[in-house]
Amino acid sequence: MRIKFLSFIASFFMVSFVITSCLDDDNDIEYSPDATIHAFELDTIYGISYKFTIDQQNGLIYNQDSLPVHADTIIDKILIKTLTTASGVITMKDKEGRDSIININDSLDLRKKLEIKVWSTEALAGIAPNKVKPYTIEVRVHKHDPDSLSWGYVGKIGDEIKGAQKTIKFKDEYFTYSMDGSSVKVHSSSDLSNWNLQNATGLATLPNSILPLEKIILATADNKVYESTDGIAWTESNKFSGEVNTFISAIPIENDNSQTEEEKYIQQATYLKTEDNVRYLYSILESELGIGNAETKIQAAGENFPTKNISYTTFKKGGQYQNVIIGEHDESIKITVGDKEIPVSIAWGYNGTTWAELGTTSTVAYCPEFKNPTIIYYNNLLYTFGDKFESIYVSKNEGIAWQKADKKFSFPYQDWSDPEFKPTIEKPEFMGRTNYSVVQDTKNDYIYFLFSKGDVLLEEGENTHPYSHDSEIWRARLNQLWFDKSPKHAGQ
Repeated sequence: MRIKFLSFIASFFMVSFVITSCLDDDNDIEYSPDATIHAFELDTIYGISYKFTIDQQNGLIYNQDSLPVHADTIIDKILIKTLTTASGVITMKDKEGRDSIININDSLDLRKKLEIKVWSTEALAGIAPNKVKPYTIEVRVHKHDPDSLSWGYVGKIGDEIKGAQKTIKFKDEYFTYSMDGSSVKVHSSSDLSNWNLQNATGLATLPNSILPLEKIILATADNKVYESTDGIAWTESNKFSGEVNTFISAIPIENDNSQTEEEKYIQQATYLKTEDNVRYLYSILESELGIGNAETKIQAAGENFPTKNISYTTFKKGGQYQNVIIGEHDESIKITVGDKEIPVSIAWGYNGTTWAELGTTSTVAYCPEFKNPTIIYYNNLLYTFGDKFESIYVSKNEGIAWQKADKKFSFPYQDWSDPEFKPTIEKPEFMGRTNYSVVQDTKNDYIYFLFSKGDVLLEEGENTHPYSHDSEIWRARLNQLWFDKSPKHAGQ
């Protein structure tokens, strides 16, 4: 970089001040105190001009919107397009450590913070040496790809959780249910880190469905309904008639009689009932539980409606809440792709009034069949996955068509080429795992994965990779959502 030594400029200003002072016997001259930067701009990066903030109080110049991950290959040699002051001189240290004037016509390496100074005319003349303002130029670049999931280990639940499990959030508490011998155990936590273990009284087996509403939790087991108000003590419910097979979903329904914002919506439960060997979809409002004739028959379920392990998610579209579900069938639904028959999953949607089949059997937009499937609504898209954790599928049109998610949005997989490799917290492996549950922290955009303790035998061609894992909790978050919520971490 071509730079002029500050000593020459300072000498010029000192002579100027001496001459001016000699012409004024009263010494009433007020020298400009302006030693601040008024504007800063870099050359474009990927064709974009990024806005920089000048924090005068802390002497910091930075970009609030971080540059893309690989922008460090551009800012290692970039021009400063604008760097202006009212009357000062801007310097930086040269290779010999001397203050030298910046020449913005030469490129700079801004991968690291750059320390600069603005010298007022008084400081240059030696009259007011303290009128020098330091600044730090910090060009923030994302260290993580915004389109990738970042994974973090949360901790353990309890190694007595070894088989199937179900996790719900009720009010401000998380409940994980599992079997320990012949007893139903429930682990409860307010933060998914510290857990309390208790017996779930009133339940003889792990429910096949558990549905939290606003004030009550409903569950089904052996075609009976159970209810609880605390997640621990359960009783058989008398609020439903007939044979209830499984709860499907809950959806907020607008309350026309609401007096407060808290009463604006009422939870509506939907469920499957069998009548004369025909499955029907029913609904009931939480506020009408226990009221005679409050159950509403919606429609016959249809042969493509899932029968078990149903997972649902709720989101708002056009001012109205909707459900989308996915689940398993007693017999797989198959499509023909080439010369193969492929088992597929069919998504269903609910608008609070009608259930409709959404999924497609198109050979280019189908969703593969998952065992123990989970569906979530995340970052305005639908995602689904299941046992074995081999892939994640995404739908951009509310469950109608599906495709494999980008490889950046995936589970952590490891390289097993080293025969001595074993998964660790630092290098986790999810592939092959079963017996899990998922809950979302919508406030902080986390997806929590709770795994039962288990043994896995991965098959990779002719090779097998056995490994064991504890009852672990992991969480994932899309990097761009983290960046949006944490401006102070914008450079992460």
